[in-house]
Amino acid sequence: MLKLYKTTLAMLLTASFSSLMLHAAPQQQPQIQPSQQPVQGETVQFTPPPGWRNADDTALPEHVKVMVVGKGSNEFPPSISLGTETYSGTLKQYLKRIKEINSSKGNEWKDLGTIRTEAGTASLSQVDKKSEWGDVRMMHVILNKNGTIYILTAASLKEEFPKFYKEIFNSLRSLRFSNIPSTSNTYGSESP
Repeated sequence: MLKLYKTTLAMLLTASFSSLMLHAAPQQQPQIQPSQQPVQGETVQFTPPPGWRNADDTALPEHVKVMVVGKGSNEFPPSISLGTETYSGTLKQYLKRIKEINSSKGNEWKDLGTIRTEAGTASLSQVDKKSEWGDVRMMHVILNKNGTIYILTAASLKEEFPKFYKEIFNSLRSLRFSNIPSTSNTYGSESP
C-alpha cells in the first residue's frame, strides 16, 4: 500500500538528475512503458510544460511511468512525474496515509483541497521537504479511478517554485484519460 507514493518521494529526492537526463531527449515521441494491465487501450496522459525533456525511463522506479524535466538554475531541476498504483481503499484513506508518511519523515504536508483536471476532480496536496539540494516543494494531483491511484507529482526547489508555478499548474490540470496514444506534446501510459 502506498508504494507508489513512497517510491516517488524517495526517487525525487535521491535520484541523480544527471543520470535521469543521461538519455533525455527534447520533447519528441516519448519512450513510455505501459502499465502491466492495460484496460481497453485507455491511456492516462498529461501535457508537460513547453521545452521540458523526457527523463530516461530506464532509471525510473517501476510505478513511475514517465518523468519530464525542465531547466532550473540549480542542480535540482523542476520535474513532473506520473505514476500509478493499484489501491482498493478510498482516496480519503490514501491521503490520510500520505499525511502520516510525511509527518513521520518530518515533511510539511498540506491538503490543498481539490483541483479540476481533464480527468475529473482530484486531490491537490503540497509537500515541503529538506534535501541535499535545499528545500524542495512538491505538488501532488491524486486521482482514484477504478481501483487505481494516479499521482502526478511536480517538484522543484522551493525558491524556484514560483517561477514554474503557472506552467506546472497547467500541466497538473491537463491530467486526462484518452483512447488516443500519446503524442509528441503529451506524456502518459496505458491505464493499469
